[in-house]
Formats: sequence, structure tokens, C-alpha cells
Amino acid sequence: MKDWLLSLEPRERLLLAASAGVLVLLLVVTLVWVPLHSAYSTLQSDVAGQRDTALWMQQSAAKLSQLKRSGANAQGLGGRSLLAVTDSTARAGGLGPALRRVEPEGSDSVRVWLEGASFDVLVKWLGTLSATHGIDTESATMERGDAAGRVNARLTLQAVDS
Repeated sequence: MKDWLLSLEPRERLLLAASAGVLVLLLVVTLVWVPLHSAYSTLQSDVAGQRDTALWMQQSAAKLSQLKRSGANAQGLGGRSLLAVTDSTARAGGLGPALRRVEPEGSDSVRVWLEGASFDVLVKWLGTLSATHGIDTESATMERGDAAGRVNARLTLQAVDS
């Protein structure tokens, strides 16, 4: 190879060296620079997206705590007992026939027994209790009922801000 290179004219050797240099530069750009630049751009956009998400989460957390403090969109218990609110909302929500027993457990909790309740209606009722009255589900045990979509449930509900 060395003999072949020395047999070339100086002008041909210069042209060959310049071509080799361009080829090496092209390989470096293609195999190193382009992938690094692409990865860097992707990371920049990912970081910007994460910053936007973090900012949204912080603003939402602040708004949520402000709403919790002000009691917006929540009626609370409205001066009624937890037992009365639970019983009346269950009956109004369509769970009256399935309601077997509601009994107090301490000053801020009640136990509820339901038999053959529609699962969908039960979940909707629990969501309404939480959103409207500030009553959360402390514990829930559900078993399959006699028919499809029906459950037997034992719930412990607790007033959040009592």
C-alpha cells in the first residue's frame, strides 16, 4: 500500500488526502454529531414538557388546597348528622332497596351494609358523597351479589372535616 501511495503523483496524493479528510469528517458528523444533536434536542423538549407538567401540578395543588379551605362545591353535612346524610343520600341515589343497616361508629364515622346493590349506582353514590358532602370511604368490602352487576357491600364512611 505504501509503494502504491508513493507511486502516485504529488497532486494525486493531495487529492487522495483531501478526499480521506472529507470522508472522515462526513463520518464524524453522521455517526457522532447528528445522533448527539438529536438526543440533545429530544432531552430539551422532554425537560420542557416535564417543567410544564410540574408547573401545572403545583398550580393545581394550590388551587385544590384553596378549594378545600374555602369549601367550594361542597355542601358538607349541612348541619345534619353523618348518619342522616348517609341514609338520605343512599335512598335518594337509588340504593334504598339494597340498604340493610346504617349505624354510627364513633363521632365521625358510620358503617353501612348493602345487599344486592347495583355496583354502578354504589360507586356513583360514593363519588357524590365525597365530592358534595366531604364524606370519604375509609374501608369497603364487596362481594358478588346474586345477579350480574350486583354486590353485597360493607362500608365504613368518614366525614373528612368534622
